[in-house]
Amino acid sequence: MIEHIEESQVQILKDQNGRPLYAVVPYEEYQALIEADEKVTLPHKVVELIALKGLSPMAAWRKYRGLSQKEMAQKLGISQGAVAQAENASNKPHYATLKSWSQVLDCSVAQLTD
Repeated sequence: MIEHIEESQVQILKDQNGRPLYAVVPYEEYQALIEADEKVTLPHKVVELIALKGLSPMAAWRKYRGLSQKEMAQKLGISQGAVAQAENASNKPHYATLKSWSQVLDCSVAQLTD
């Protein structure tokens, strides 16, 4: 059974009991959905660390990637104290700092800022 909805050109394929099984969407809509999904800004665990633990985005991403402050410092070529200072929620790091962190943490600069 196919139910066709004119407005968005979505087709709903149902089973024998009328329960929806699949949604068929125009290819352009499918591409837009895929692109939107790829733009998810923060993994749930990162959001959880920020919201529930009160960590800065930089600290949350570091923990999400399983790195200690010491390991992060080694990867960045800086001191552990400098990592701690950068992770302070009241600190506003320079773009160059955010860029180097984003490369180590495999995320975007935007994901490291509030």
